[in-house]
Amino acid sequence: MNNLRKAEIGESEEILEFYQNIIHSIKGTEFKPKWSESYPNLEFIEASIKNRELYVYTKDGRINASVVLNNRFEPKYENINWIINAKSQEIIIIHAFAVTSDFAGKGIGKEIFNNIKNNAIKNNKKTIRIDIINGNISAQKVFEKFGFKYVDTVEIFHDIVGLEKFHLYEYALKK
Repeated sequence: MNNLRKAEIGESEEILEFYQNIIHSIKGTEFKPKWSESYPNLEFIEASIKNRELYVYTKDGRINASVVLNNRFEPKYENINWIINAKSQEIIIIHAFAVTSDFAGKGIGKEIFNNIKNNAIKNNKKTIRIDIINGNISAQKVFEKFGFKYVDTVEIFHDIVGLEKFHLYEYALKK
């Protein structure tokens, strides 16, 4: 896919604006990631860019989707009975995946996921994982449609949302 690329530090303000627009556009919809003005914030975006983990999907010079990919996870996740037993370096974890409402339902999310999956296979990863905050049923449905399998639900405290349940999903690449 030609339009998905690593973000550059000079784009951090534009990416922040992208996420803020997403937050406003999903109010009153079934997408409930519980994002706010506090997250995703500029500090998170800049750190993700510096770590070469933030990707943007652009069309006509405009950011229409964004995702952070890394292998960092909550310590509680080590005790989960995952489908695939994998070391940290064999895992891709999806964070802050968003597509603008202009492109919703047009296959962009699936295209981005297929790109993530193909790159993970090429880089000998065993699995792709995501946690979805409780109540974000639309996101659960989207990732299930992509082929992710529900694994477990855990309670985790995050500064932004407090103590919340997160539903853990996995897409196995290798057995």
